Amino acid sequence: MESPFKADILKGKVALITGGGSGIGFELSTQFGKHGASIAIMGRRKQVLDDAVSALRLIGIPVICFL
Repeated sequence: MESPFKADILKGKVALITGGGSGIGFELSTQFGKHGASIAIMGRRKQVLDDAVSALRLIGIPVICFL
């Protein structure tokens, strides 16, 4: 489904998403990033966060992670 929001509606914003490495949190990270936000994700599992960071960077979303 295509988003009804402008592609850069969150430009200049930072989204801090807990549990952003998988599931709903990862999808939120992806959608916020696609709408221009920089992403900071947090979680408990390092490998899951590392995989999420790689996937987000692959599609051009600026992201960092915290354990």
